[in-house]
Amino acid sequence: MRKNRRTDEKLSLRLGTLFPTQGVAQSLTRSLTTRFSQRGPDPNASAYIGLLEGDGVSLSSAQKTAIDTFYVTGKNEGWYSSLKRFYLPIWGAAAPNARCLVSSTSGTFEGSFTHTTGYAHPSAASSANRFNTGYKLLDDLTIEDGCLMALAYDDTAPTTGGINAANKTIIGSGSITSTSIRINTGNSSTKPKAVWLGVNEETLPINSSHGVLLSNRKGGDTSLSRRDGSVFHDDSTTGSLTGTYNNNFPIIAFGSSSSSAGAGGQATNSKGGAFGISEGLNATNRAAYTLAIKNLWETCSGLTL
Repeated sequence: MRKNRRTDEKLSLRLGTLFPTQGVAQSLTRSLTTRFSQRGPDPNASAYIGLLEGDGVSLSSAQKTAIDTFYVTGKNEGWYSSLKRFYLPIWGAAAPNARCLVSSTSGTFEGSFTHTTGYAHPSAASSANRFNTGYKLLDDLTIEDGCLMALAYDDTAPTTGGINAANKTIIGSGSITSTSIRINTGNSSTKPKAVWLGVNEETLPINSSHGVLLSNRKGGDTSLSRRDGSVFHDDSTTGSLTGTYNNNFPIIAFGSSSSSAGAGGQATNSKGGAFGISEGLNATNRAAYTLAIKNLWETCSGLTL
């Protein structure tokens, strides 16, 4: 009997490696559940969610999960620490739309704006109507290491004019092109352009400014990135900067500032769904960052790029 009992115990142990007994399975389940609950929501996500709810925004569980996923993804992939400002103006009101997800500060909507689900836009293209981030490039960054981001949304087929006219800036700082940093359009089309103090990039295979756009400077290259609902395009050019940056001008959305108060030129009433300022990003992080923005914006707004 003793020999048979030992044989049964050995057999049970061997089978247990392939088919866990009920007690082992329950232990594994408890362990996994405990680890998940111990992580809990990302603290930065929880803080942002709390601020939105304090502003009167009613968030669904899917929206809360999307916000949490954005933070966790950014931290896991390594680009979150590069962010200096990030705004998601999709909540239908000025106060929550002005909140920064990474600094706990708020920008300012100046002038007349429409705030609706998924985006905000000036009532008219005017230098008086702008979103002032209050952030200046050289506050934390350098002219050789920075990135501007805007999600420009076009809901009218063929959805190519996220920036809805020529010679318009969706985010930028600087009075003239040669001394500015911008995401804008050129003189004769809605094709996007990355402008960075005299070294500009505007070569993409599709002539569209609809989607998540980046104007990026890193490692001596100026790059232009665009992500829409199906593709990601990214192109770069190398060159020495020739323009002189005026750090008295804050970075604004819906134009490019040319004064310390934020008033500027190339004003637009295009629809903006997200804005960001960060350190310069490498190619891997540009792709990952724009994808995370797309996923966050689409889930929280219910719209698609």
